[in-house]
Amino acid sequence: MDLTVSKKDILILILSVAGCLCVGMISGWTAPSMDLYPDLKNPPLSPPGILFPIVWTILYILMGISLWMMYRKGHNILFFILFALQLFLNFIWTPLYFAWGYMALALIDLIALWIVVFVMMGIAKMDDVKISAYLLIPYLLWLTFAAYLNIGTIILN
Repeated sequence: MDLTVSKKDILILILSVAGCLCVGMISGWTAPSMDLYPDLKNPPLSPPGILFPIVWTILYILMGISLWMMYRKGHNILFFILFALQLFLNFIWTPLYFAWGYMALALIDLIALWIVVFVMMGIAKMDDVKISAYLLIPYLLWLTFAAYLNIGTIILN
């Protein structure tokens, strides 16, 4: 990868990260209240609610950097289509789960999201932008943990 960074590159990096953060913020606003979380019977290892916005902020930043790195490598249209799809799937999970109470449908969404992110990582590795793929590992791990929590709340509630 070219190590020189132009002003345009920096602007695109900022827009990539800000765009991902905005998707997360707007998705969070779709939930009428996060007060539902402590009222649910949660599975073992459930973190305190305050941890979620911290983790998601970090993950959205990593997603934005990954997107930017793929942009700098070249225009792999499939990666960008899948990136948009994963942002959409990510976005709708919160209203599915919290606003509408469709926990099983949210789990299906989460499984689809996991698959899309996994495929994105494969594309990044094939395009020889391994760092872009590695930046998505924490996201994939968190999605796996989120699936555990989602399944646990379905069973316990």
